[in-house]
Amino acid sequence: VLDQSGSMAAPVQGGRTKMDLANQGTAEVVRLLSKQDMISVITVTHRADVVQELVKVEEPEAIAARVKEVRSGGGGIFIYEALEAAGEELLKAEGYQTRHIILFSDANDSVHEGAYKQLIEDYREQGISISVIGLGKDSDMHAPLLQDIAERGGGNIMFTDDPEELPRLFTQDTMTVARSTFIKKDETQPGGITGELLPEEARLMGQFDFGPFPRVDGFN
Repeated sequence: VLDQSGSMAAPVQGGRTKMDLANQGTAEVVRLLSKQDMISVITVTHRADVVQELVKVEEPEAIAARVKEVRSGGGGIFIYEALEAAGEELLKAEGYQTRHIILFSDANDSVHEGAYKQLIEDYREQGISISVIGLGKDSDMHAPLLQDIAERGGGNIMFTDDPEELPRLFTQDTMTVARSTFIKKDETQPGGITGELLPEEARLMGQFDFGPFPRVDGFN
């Protein structure tokens, strides 16, 4: 969910705008996902507009190109409308264990109207988490609101007053969420990497002579 308000038109180095860098960050998120993943992209000012409806990432470059066309314009970002629109999209993703919102907003221009706390509580019950990337500092006017959203949403909160950092923060959060979906297991199978093999039973790679490669129960 991208803040599309007028403040995003401010120029940065290289002839780009803040909006351009948020778009770039979103495009990099798209490229990190697999063809089995799904994504939706929403822009928000005083209302929410769906730029990309929820879709499998089978054509990442086409989605990225659509995102990069987003231009700023309009009033401040309305948080409730932003989260409501994002939730409506994610609830279409039936059968997915991980459903996550990245909310990007100006830390000095984030308006909340509506019962956003109850909305987030409902989302958490349905397995939806929320991270927030705030453009600005944690001392800015609406930083406490953004921090509260991330805390209630069970996600990350990241602030930067350097727009050049946005692509990195977008991808950092995506990778954190992706890692949380990996299988975690404490147990290892007998004969694994816990030192249960006697020295005379140990083999180097390429020296196995006792049948199929043994199961070591390893995970990425």
